[in-house]
Parts: sequence; structure tokens; C-alpha cells
Amino acid sequence: EIPQCAGCNQHILDKFILKVLDRHWHSSCLKCADCQMQLADRCFSRAGSVYCKEDFFKRFGTKCTACQQGIPPTQVVRKAQDFVYHLHCFACIICSRQLATGDEFYLMEDGRLVCKEDYETAKQNDDSEAGAKRPRTTITAKQLEKLKNAYKNSPKPARHVREQLSSETGLDMRVVQVWFQNRRAKEKRLKKDAGRHRWGQFYKSV
Repeated sequence: EIPQCAGCNQHILDKFILKVLDRHWHSSCLKCADCQMQLADRCFSRAGSVYCKEDFFKRFGTKCTACQQGIPPTQVVRKAQDFVYHLHCFACIICSRQLATGDEFYLMEDGRLVCKEDYETAKQNDDSEAGAKRPRTTITAKQLEKLKNAYKNSPKPARHVREQLSSETGLDMRVVQVWFQNRRAKEKRLKKDAGRHRWGQFYKSV
């Protein structure tokens, strides 16, 4: 019986026949599924396809944490705890500088890397922003009562009214203005929710 090639499905009439995993091949048909290089010495198989060593490990070998591509066994790698990287992928995510042996870096939970210089700069910026935030203003019951009474008269008071309230309550002008803005937004939201509830009841009864 003349064997049939697993690659082209034609009968093999050549002098030499290649056999891989009980399947026969023309020597010209046995190629890597990815790079199409002819395989004569050694090949790797997965799910019916054959690969050269390089491409097999790229597909099915250890994955680089940064680019998620496979790492061939011949390549030099970098490691950080349980994470593995290509040499060129072992780099800071902020400045893109490739990290070398001896460099200090910060390792994030998802495996991303930040060099020491960028980490310290980012940390300083966070600290300065936290320090620049305004302290939360506490409004007493007496101050709140005055603001509520003023709101009943006018939800959107003129500037001179806000100035008078600021003087009477001892609150900063900006605090008074923000309180009225928040109160108006809350009233609007409550009216919207109430309207939605009424329509919901109507549709339910229908």
C-alpha cells in the first residue's frame, strides 16, 4: 500500500518517507505550522500540527509576564519572584528603560515593573497631592439651620446673600456656595427618583 502524505494528502512516491507520530510525510511537506521552515532533524507536535522547537515554545512554553508571548528555551530570561520576562520586556512601565542586573525596582501585583527613580517620583507626587487636599469642613447644627432657612427663601441665593450668610455663620464663602450647590443637586435627584417611582407604580397597576 502506498502511504499518503499527512500534509498534502497525496501518495508518497519519493525515495525517502518521513514518519512523525504514525503519520507519513513528503520531506517537502513536513514544515513548521508557524514559520513554514522544513523540518528534517527534530519537530514538536500539538493538536495535529507540527512545529520547530523555537515556535513550539513560543506558542506553548512559559509565557512572558509583560507581553504574554512564549519564551523559547534557548532565550535568556529575567525573573522577579514568580514572574518571568524576555530581556527586552524587563523594563519600567513609565520610562521604558530596560532594567539590568542590580537595578532596584518596584514589582506591582500584576507583574508590571517600575524603576526606583520613577517609583519615588510618583510617591512624592502622591504625598504632595494628599497634603494639598483641603480639610473637610464641619458644619454645626446652628450653622446648618441658618443655611436651611436661607435655602427655603431661595435655593439659588445672590452673591450678597451668600456673603451675609458667610458673615453670620462664620463659614468660608466657598463653603456656603458649595453647600447650596450640593443641596440643589440632592433635591433634583430626589425629585427624579420620586418621579421614577410614580411611573413604576403606574405601569405596575396597568
